[in-house]
Amino acid sequence: MTDFNGMDIVRKTCGYAKKIGADKAQIRLARGEKYELNVEAGKMSLYRTTVDVSLGITVHSENRKGTVTVNRYDDDTMQKAAQDALDMAKASEPDSANDISPEHPLECFENGPGEADSAVMYDRLNEFLEYCGSTYPNTNLEQCILDFNCGETFFANTNGAEFESHSGLYNFFAMFTTKIGTKASSFNYSGASHRDMSKQLRQWGNIDDLMRQSTEQTDVKPVDGSFTGDIIITPDSLSDFIGFLEDVYMGDYPLITGNSPWKDMLGKQVASGLLTLRCEPQGPSIETGYHFTGDGFRAENCNLIENGILSNFTLGLYGSNKTGKPRCPSGGGALIIQSGSSTLAGMIADVKRGILLGRFSGGNPSDNGDFSGVAKNSYIIENGKITRPVGETMIAGNLGSLFKELRAVSREEINYGSAIMPWILSSGITISG
Repeated sequence: MTDFNGMDIVRKTCGYAKKIGADKAQIRLARGEKYELNVEAGKMSLYRTTVDVSLGITVHSENRKGTVTVNRYDDDTMQKAAQDALDMAKASEPDSANDISPEHPLECFENGPGEADSAVMYDRLNEFLEYCGSTYPNTNLEQCILDFNCGETFFANTNGAEFESHSGLYNFFAMFTTKIGTKASSFNYSGASHRDMSKQLRQWGNIDDLMRQSTEQTDVKPVDGSFTGDIIITPDSLSDFIGFLEDVYMGDYPLITGNSPWKDMLGKQVASGLLTLRCEPQGPSIETGYHFTGDGFRAENCNLIENGILSNFTLGLYGSNKTGKPRCPSGGGALIIQSGSSTLAGMIADVKRGILLGRFSGGNPSDNGDFSGVAKNSYIIENGKITRPVGETMIAGNLGSLFKELRAVSREEINYGSAIMPWILSSGITISG
């Protein structure tokens, strides 16, 4: 990327905001170049480069807040955007929870390569296409995207908090379905992010295993009747359930509204002792982490749940001020569920009747954690064995109960670069055709 002084831009914009009468301001400038290779219907179809610029300006006036985002950073644009943000703040309702982060001396961070290796990207993607064509000839790669993002972010506020980061990151995503005769599997997908291209793309995330499963899932039928049984949640699906956990129990919205069932449970047991969930934006296990939060704090690794005990919510500065509860040191994301001592094979053998959940298709859980949806790309387990793939099968349960009733966490895990997830076994799920 061409050299320019992003810190000067965000500092200058802070100055504009103060000059026009803002009490406080924070500015975030992000510039990124993306190099992208696309595959559609099994063939390379597109190579392109795109450039994105985003300048976010937030100003405060008498406990009121206004935010404007623009895609240019010339002086006229910055001054006008600062004025627009101030006008928006003055028109909003006052809220004493609005604030900016305290002073922090400038820190600069470098992660990943500074430019894409286009030749290696092409070779790796072509290698993946050849492997899929020979190993899974009946599986159609509906879409694959391999890209490299080279980005730089600059943050400053009027309290003197300043951060600068430069990063390079490869991302791969594949979506596929299998057709044999007149029967076809449900589509499935996976992906991962890494700082380099040393591994073959089929080894990224859980892609190879999911493609193999796709070839087994062309002939499916629902379960018979309805029963309460066990559930083994795969790493790809587990990420969704952890996201639900934050949305319903741990994040800003449920705590500010008072709807979180865990609002008074900090430091108390909320899940099975087998569950340890942590944020690791600083690594070393998470490869694609970050160094500062969106609201201007140095990101720190922390436990959210440790051996079943709630250690932290995922509140930002506003949510913390609004609720009086501690701000999350990490800023959220970069999630790891600590692997357990069980093998996946042993977990399957321990299920009398239940389901191996490959993908969950359903809406967000209710405020009390109740959820329901369709089990996609999944298998029925009977008497300790996977017997067949299932389709048109519903599952329902309660999110809090799901994690309280954990019986096992696998020692096997999948590293997605941005998250690390094992398989988990729980009980008390309603499964119906």
